[in-house]
Amino acid sequence: MGRGGGSSHGGGGHSGGRSFGGRSGGGFGGGGRGPGDPGFGGPHFGGPGFGGPWFGGPRRRGPIYPGGGWGGPGRRGGGCGCSMIIVAFILLLFAFSSLILPNIGSSWSTSQTTEVTVSRTERTPVTGTQTYGEWYLDELGYIDHDTDLTDGLKYFYSRTGIQPYVMLLDYDASVWNNGNWNETAAEDYLAQVYQDTFSDNGHMILAYFACENDSEDLDGTFYIYYGSSAYSVMDDEAETIFWSYFEMNYNNLDLSIAEFIGDSFRQTADNIMHEGNGGGNTLLQVGTVFAVLCVIAVVAGIVVMRNATRREE
Repeated sequence: MGRGGGSSHGGGGHSGGRSFGGRSGGGFGGGGRGPGDPGFGGPHFGGPGFGGPWFGGPRRRGPIYPGGGWGGPGRRGGGCGCSMIIVAFILLLFAFSSLILPNIGSSWSTSQTTEVTVSRTERTPVTGTQTYGEWYLDELGYIDHDTDLTDGLKYFYSRTGIQPYVMLLDYDASVWNNGNWNETAAEDYLAQVYQDTFSDNGHMILAYFACENDSEDLDGTFYIYYGSSAYSVMDDEAETIFWSYFEMNYNNLDLSIAEFIGDSFRQTADNIMHEGNGGGNTLLQVGTVFAVLCVIAVVAGIVVMRNATRREE
């Protein structure tokens, strides 16, 4: 695709990068800068671990009643209504603990172990992005099954309106001055690639600059360059979320390079492109069920008190 008119990239591109310590060792090595913020070091990963879901262990259906089970000998005639209310209350408690609480515990556990923020920003997809025919450039030969990569890139495009373009680039001495990362040279290179390749502002380049004697451990540096329209969606929060998924998947050695990059784009799209708080529905469900249980408990208490009063009379 040829370069568009001179005004097609008004506002310029935005960029940010991360360096790695090799997939066998894992972890980010700092560096890079965010849009308009020199020295940006990116998010910090870590913090306390989480030992599993909140709710675990055996669950019982309810108390065990002495005297022959449900409605057995020795129960007063007036106790049948109370027993049915208690049984219903116990069944609702069981349903609440079995269906609602495990989902809360699972969601909390997942969010804690991956250290990925849930986006609270409403975003509007970019419109008018012209689809570029290629999705990636692999000068290193690291992509074995390209659909593992392109499926995630296409999904990200469908949700955000931003078409990503992944570049795995051979070692270039101009980007590595005596082994030291030259961010300015890398950014200038990607700015030129963007202008020569795309005719609108709705694209996003994820480039990997291989270091000298690079291997599939990926000891080089990943760098992002956005068009100005793309940055309206991939803001600071969205970029932090992207790098969080990227680190998580990068350190998962069960994933190939194509898989971990594709999965990172897919997960980021699902996280950042939603309306409101993603956990709001779950909290609303919990609040509703809890309110119903409270009402049932109050009604059951009133019925028990009335029956007790009648028995005394």
